[in-house]
Amino acid sequence: MRRSPDQRDDDRLLREGARRFLEETCPWTPCPPDEAAQDAARREMAQLGWFGLGLPEALGGAGADALQALAIIEEAGRVLLRRSLAADVLVAPRLMRDVGGALASLAPGLAAGTVRFALVPENPGTGIGATRTGSGLRLDGRSALALDAGRATHWLVEAGGHSPNGAMLLCVEAHPAVVEMRRLIDGRTGAVLTFDGLALPAEAVLATGHEAVARMAEIRDCAVAALVADSYGALAAGLDLTVGYLNQRRQFGQTLGSFQAVQHLMADAFCDLETLRSLLLWTAAALDGEPAERRRAARTAKVTLGREGLAAASRLIQASGGIAMTEEYRVGHVYKRLQVAAGLHGGTEAQIRELATATLSPEGRPDDEASAA
Repeated sequence: MRRSPDQRDDDRLLREGARRFLEETCPWTPCPPDEAAQDAARREMAQLGWFGLGLPEALGGAGADALQALAIIEEAGRVLLRRSLAADVLVAPRLMRDVGGALASLAPGLAAGTVRFALVPENPGTGIGATRTGSGLRLDGRSALALDAGRATHWLVEAGGHSPNGAMLLCVEAHPAVVEMRRLIDGRTGAVLTFDGLALPAEAVLATGHEAVARMAEIRDCAVAALVADSYGALAAGLDLTVGYLNQRRQFGQTLGSFQAVQHLMADAFCDLETLRSLLLWTAAALDGEPAERRRAARTAKVTLGREGLAAASRLIQASGGIAMTEEYRVGHVYKRLQVAAGLHGGTEAQIRELATATLSPEGRPDDEASAA
C-alpha cells in the first residue's frame, strides 16, 4: 500500500496517540475492569474522535481510510481491550458513507459515543428470516455469536443471506429480551440473539437482494480485517513481553534468550508475526478495491491467523514456561484472544474451503509443469 509522506505522518501520529492513550487509560489487567470504567474510557475515545474517524466529511467525520481505522483496532489489541471496536470504528462508518438514509442519521450519535453498534452475523445452520408485513417486518431465527451485542444500542443484522431472493441487511435497535449472553474464554463477552416474531419498522432495511448480499460480504470481510488487526496487536505485544522476559530470566548463569533453541523459537514467532502483518496490509488495501480481491485477501489473512498466528502464540507460551499459563501473565491471554478470533466469522477450515472455491475453477487448475512438458 503506497502512502504519501503526509499520510505516513498522519498514520504515525494516530498510532502513537492511540497507543499512549490505551496504555495509560486501558492497560491490561488480569481482572476485567468494571463496566463504569469501560464506559468512561469509551467516552474518552469518542472525545478523541475515534468513532468519527471513518465517517465522511459530509457527516462530520474525518474521512479516514481503512488502514487508519485498523491501526486503532490494532492498538486496542495490544492492551487486549475487552470491548470490540470493529463495528464502531470500521464497519458502521463505511456503511453510513455508502448506504446513507436512516443509518446516516445515527452518525452524530456514533461520533459522540452514545450510539454503539454490534455486528450480528447469520447462523449458518438456522439462519435469520425477515418477512414483510403490512406495517413493516417480522424477524425470526437465531444468530451466530455477536461480540458485545449485549452492550450495543443498535445491531447490524444479516438476514436471509443464503439467497438474494430473501436477503436483507437490517439496522435494528437493541432489544435486551432476545439476548443470550456468553462469556468467552479470553474474557470478552458475546451474545446469541434469538428472534421470535420481532416486529421492525420498514426503515430498518438498509439493503435487499443482490445489494444486501454484497453488503453482507463486505461487512464480513471488514470484520475479518478487524479480527486480524486486533490479533496482530495482541501478538506483537506478547512477543515484546516474551523477549523482555527471556533477556532477564537466567538459567545456568545465562539469560534464557542466549540459548540457541530459544532464539529459534522467537525467530519463528517473529516470521509468523510479520507474515500476518503483510496480509493485514494487503487486506486493508483491498477493502476499497474489487470484491473478489477483497474477499481473497480477507480469507487468506484469516487462514494465516488461525494457523501461523496461533502457532506463534504457542511458541511464546513454550518459551515463557509455566508462568505463561497463569492468569496473572498476559501471554496466555494472548493465545486465548487469538483462539477466539480464529473461530469468529468462519473458522480456519471453512475459510480454506471458501478460498479454494473462489480461486479454483470447477475443473481444477492445470499443472504448469505438466502443461509445459
